[in-house]
Amino acid sequence: MTTMEDNNDQPLKALKEQVTEYIEIKSEHAKLGVIENTAKVTAYFSSAIIIIALLLFCLLCLLVAGSFFLGQWLHNYGLGFLISAGIFLVLLLIFLLVWRKKTETSIINKIINLTLGDGTN
Repeated sequence: MTTMEDNNDQPLKALKEQVTEYIEIKSEHAKLGVIENTAKVTAYFSSAIIIIALLLFCLLCLLVAGSFFLGQWLHNYGLGFLISAGIFLVLLLIFLLVWRKKTETSIINKIINLTLGDGTN
């Protein structure tokens, strides 16, 4: 009788080992997926921050140059900077009133796609 029970235990032990190994492999796969997605999102945002910083420096240089140009043209540098600031204030208001929701939705969708691994960069 013991040999019959031993024969029945062998397939169960093998099945248990296979299920345990499968669970470990799936767990490792999930961890690697999370690490990969985190790395993609981090790389995307790092490059986006660098690009935004460079664009802001270019915009700042253009703003200062435009302000000095207007100031020289109007013979009053303060007025040139004031007009430039007013232009950017109008642009800010237009952005807040018109494009803010669209931009937020676009960013949220991009983050979701990158996080889920559907983004192709």
